[in-house]
Amino acid sequence: MSPSHHTPRALTRPRLAVAAAAVALAAVACSSGGGHSTGASNTSSSKPSTHATVTTATATAASAPVPNSAPTGKAAFLGPVRQVPVDGIRIGYRQFGSGPDLVMVMGDTGTMSDWTVDLLSRLGRHYHVTIFDNRGVGYTTDDTSVPDTIPLMADDTVGLIKALGLRNPALLGWSMGGEIGLTIAALHPGAISALVSSGGDLGGSEAINTPAAVAKELNSPKTTGPQLMDLLFPADATVARAAYIEQLGLIPPEKVGDETLLRQYQAGQAYESFEGTWDKLPASTIPMLITNGSLDRITPPGNASIITHRAKHAKRVMFPDAGHAMLVQDAGRFVSLVTQFTKASGVE
Repeated sequence: MSPSHHTPRALTRPRLAVAAAAVALAAVACSSGGGHSTGASNTSSSKPSTHATVTTATATAASAPVPNSAPTGKAAFLGPVRQVPVDGIRIGYRQFGSGPDLVMVMGDTGTMSDWTVDLLSRLGRHYHVTIFDNRGVGYTTDDTSVPDTIPLMADDTVGLIKALGLRNPALLGWSMGGEIGLTIAALHPGAISALVSSGGDLGGSEAINTPAAVAKELNSPKTTGPQLMDLLFPADATVARAAYIEQLGLIPPEKVGDETLLRQYQAGQAYESFEGTWDKLPASTIPMLITNGSLDRITPPGNASIITHRAKHAKRVMFPDAGHAMLVQDAGRFVSLVTQFTKASGVE
């Protein structure tokens, strides 16, 4: 990829702090919306975890539910948040559903509450699903003495998989979560059995970054909730947009502090010069499903082609007439693709 096709990520790296404005919209649209204090500190006092891998049942039993974290109504199936120590931090997570294990990784500064109930309930019919907060976000603590990076969050995810005793789970990542998933497939291929990456890129010099005007709008404090929705959904996807906002109001929103916003922004900047995912991906034997909206304004669709050409075991599926939120805009098709892919990949 010629440098002339590149805008420096240091100036354009978007953050999925869409959550804050979207939840604010949801609070108006849905009576169950509203702020929720997580009680998680950005600086962890926990010591590094030294215990061996345990079974899921043991890990869950050892971690008491976080008080007042269980949703009600349509989201009640998610159950309460639990926390587990992983490499010096405590990761907040939820588990639900039945079937083979599926771990879901959220995007830049997004929280567990930014997944929609519709998407989660559909996936829970086919998988035993684990969702969690990345370091510093919501219910997960942080160690601010070390720089936050995509490889570090990949290590966190692998640590969570081990701490919960998950054996060869499939992994689904959205946006930055997809980049974390790609980094795991490249650097920790033994940790997962299959990868679904939606709206991510490979970082380094080969990535096609967010257009400067879009990134400026994403990062501006003056950008309104409706404007952010315009970046997630095409103009004619009014029904999907309204459903997304309403769905976000069903799960108590979580807080993301300014320090975490900055640290994850810096993690995105560092990913610009990190070539490890690009370098190691061709050697990975992990089956990969790479998806992207054809009208994605945040992660240019060309990244999906770059990934599938670089990875030997990757399949690309584009969603026409869909934007960055394609996995919720067309959740039915997306979940059908995921289940077909994991079954064909031998995930069971």
